[in-house]
Amino acid sequence: MTLSLLQMRPAMGPLLRWADRRKVVAAQGPDDLGYALHAILQAAFGDLAPKPFLLLDPPHRRDRPGADPAPQILAYTTRVVADLRDHATAFAEPEVAEALGLDGLAAKAMPERFPAGMRLGFHTRIRPMVRRDRDGDRTKTAEKDAYLAALDAHEGRPAPFSRGEVYREWLARHLAAGGAEMERASLDAFRLTRALRRGRDRDLRPIPPSSATMKGAAGHPDATVTGVLAVRDPDAFAALLARGVGRHRAFGFGMLLLKPPR
Repeated sequence: MTLSLLQMRPAMGPLLRWADRRKVVAAQGPDDLGYALHAILQAAFGDLAPKPFLLLDPPHRRDRPGADPAPQILAYTTRVVADLRDHATAFAEPEVAEALGLDGLAAKAMPERFPAGMRLGFHTRIRPMVRRDRDGDRTKTAEKDAYLAALDAHEGRPAPFSRGEVYREWLARHLAAGGAEMERASLDAFRLTRALRRGRDRDLRPIPPSSATMKGAAGHPDATVTGVLAVRDPDAFAALLARGVGRHRAFGFGMLLLKPPR
């Protein structure tokens, strides 16, 4: 399996106008762009659309001197990059090509193998959710913020852990299942954002926050974590990179960006 890293430089104005006309964004704001980006990548590449992907935009990088000020979409794909280019050339509408900056689509092949014991820095945006059966009934499974699920056992008493600790443990479990050991990690950003889905009438609507967090909450957990990991199982880790971490990987979550460890 050959994994490639793609880089696109979207024009956010044309992208948002495209999304608004096609009603794939409920409101022009960062809470809703996951579904819009998913839709426009599908419009450009069809069944070859890459995932996981991540939108890096300037507000999240103002504290990084020398960082590129332009938005970027980074994505992993196991598809042949030439096939993605050919599909977009043949079928993507001009406004889609403009919005995604497909003329400047860049790609590089990732290493075929990260050896056991290799240490890697990482950056990831995650949706730390856990799945719970209602009253023991597996046909009534619901998702919940991992932090709120951890609070359930304390029944309103002060919790002996922080949100960051819960999310780090959640990520450590997912990395371990994917052949990597998390050495350290920090919760760099957290907010609640809306998750969108199509209703029965095909209208785009937010998934009710109460189904994932708590009644009255503003949305679903959206956390950015950086840290250092060590590869333990090279094959499992390669599969994890290609698949991504956790839920909502087709909507801008779960991509592991690698960097030198510090």
